[in-house]
Amino acid sequence: MKKKPVLITLGIVAVLAIGFFFVRGRYLNKPQKADVAQFINHFTESLAAGQVDSVSACFETNQHQKLIVRLVNIFSGKAGGGGKSDPVFRISLDAGKTKINILNNELAQAVIPVYFTHDSIPGLQSALVLKIRHSSSNIYKIVQIDARTLFGDIIAYEKKVKMKGLRDEDIFSSITLASFKTAKSLMSRYDSVVYFQHVSGKTYYYVVKGKYREYAYDDSVKKADRYKMGLVNPELKEIIPVKYDLVHNISGAIEGLIEVEDGDKRGFYDTDGKNVVPVEYQQIFPLEDDLNLALLRKDDDYFYLKKDFTLSDKLTDFKIGEELKKVKNFGSSFTLKDTESDDLMEYNDRENYTSLIVSPSYMVDLGILPKYIELPNHLRKPIISDDNDGDGEGSEYYKVNFNGYKADGNNWFETAVYSIVDNYLGGRSGLYQSKDILVIDKKSNKITTYDAQAYFPARDGGGEFSGFCNDNVLRQLNDTLYELKATTIVGEKHNGVMVDEVPRYNYLHMVKGKLEAIASNRLFGFTEFVKMDDTYLDGCYVLNGKSTDHITPELLEYMKNEIYASYGFRFKTAKWAREFEYEFGYEDKDKHASVDDSLTDIDKYNINWITQKLKGVKGNTLAAK
Repeated sequence: MKKKPVLITLGIVAVLAIGFFFVRGRYLNKPQKADVAQFINHFTESLAAGQVDSVSACFETNQHQKLIVRLVNIFSGKAGGGGKSDPVFRISLDAGKTKINILNNELAQAVIPVYFTHDSIPGLQSALVLKIRHSSSNIYKIVQIDARTLFGDIIAYEKKVKMKGLRDEDIFSSITLASFKTAKSLMSRYDSVVYFQHVSGKTYYYVVKGKYREYAYDDSVKKADRYKMGLVNPELKEIIPVKYDLVHNISGAIEGLIEVEDGDKRGFYDTDGKNVVPVEYQQIFPLEDDLNLALLRKDDDYFYLKKDFTLSDKLTDFKIGEELKKVKNFGSSFTLKDTESDDLMEYNDRENYTSLIVSPSYMVDLGILPKYIELPNHLRKPIISDDNDGDGEGSEYYKVNFNGYKADGNNWFETAVYSIVDNYLGGRSGLYQSKDILVIDKKSNKITTYDAQAYFPARDGGGEFSGFCNDNVLRQLNDTLYELKATTIVGEKHNGVMVDEVPRYNYLHMVKGKLEAIASNRLFGFTEFVKMDDTYLDGCYVLNGKSTDHITPELLEYMKNEIYASYGFRFKTAKWAREFEYEFGYEDKDKHASVDDSLTDIDKYNINWITQKLKGVKGNTLAAK
């Protein structure tokens, strides 16, 4: 069974996360494989026995109970892949063949084999991947579960079972069936035909020489192992030679042109097979301009591709920040979704029912789109699950929202912000939100991007921004430290307040021309890095479903206690002990009666500052200024 590309960038490592909390290594003994194996045995036996409470107890937190129930129903034979309908094949875990990898002094990874069997079709092996934390009290808990591959394989295998005996005509359109036939004939000339694209009723074929590997586009695969790709037109003439790492959708970036990639170099062909832009540019930005089609970057130099396909001389005194506003889709909101158009790209694969977009390279460079997007394909009619969850495959839609552009003449950088929603179908159906920050560096005349955390705590999905708030501000604190204030989805109750969205502060530093985050597990991360002033009390919050422009006394009180909790403080009141029971990776036995020796000067300053501010609270309001 082929695996499908996973379509989530956005920066976000997309896994079904169950609260990933870190513990300082000096408090822990390294997890032992034998103990992890014993824990896995207990976990898998509880799954197979349908014991929800016992399985839930294996997890660090009580979040995502819905996922736990779904897994229990599947592995105990009570339900199919969607978690509700009757199972159509047998599924089992083999704990004895689990691959265990000790990651560090606190974490182990376990890959548990999963087997699918059915009397009338060949079986399939999949996997369930867990990350397990070992506490100093010798307790093992699951802190992260990755079931993406498993759920995708379950849905695909269910379809194979249900589709056995159906005719091709019941599943595929006539143009798709004709394309399958032509693609098969091309196998006498090529090693693989991986995709085909229909344009105005005619079909083009994406052909490969070399050993085709579905994940060969992944940067972790060595270039020497990659195949080479080209393009064959409807007359079966090779119009793009088979020597490129990737050939994009026809007209994907510029109408009538086809982008190709060779390593880090990009260029364009037309549909007649003419190489109109040599494959020697690191970036190509399509323009919405009366005179020029695109902006080309080669190393630190820029050129224009004119409307007549000629190239300009090297541009002098060029400022990328000024030109960026002319780039196609910059500063725009748009939605990608399936349409009734027949001009789409399909997999040459009878088991994959999605259409495919190979995103223009500049949109990937800017962090706005992932490299591959799969959408429903109306030319194919798969058998879908009877459950409400998991119907269809790919993304129902992929929506990009432009949140604003900020230029300050006093700073050396400018920023543009996008929030991105992937409404994914299939085995891990749901809304997946990410946020992309573009930073235009006026000093080096370059663009860098940062994938801001859309959810706290970090998780794969959970909903879309409300639209009430748009706090996205980047500022430089010193030569090495940057502060990004960005609206973040929380969706949890803290100190009696339902916190829907907050302005979360991310702290970053520049590494080899890219912004990288400095890790913080605190919701109010600024308490760890800066000495507070009144500006940190202001911002857009969505609390209990309503928006407000400043923090509440309840959350200020939470903020103060969060500082203590981050060092494992043992709270004397049951209320605050419960509040931080699952935070920062400490079991009750690991709590400390005093953490004064661990507090930094910034921590101490902020605790005192917050204490004084709380003393000034009157009624239900907080006088921020």
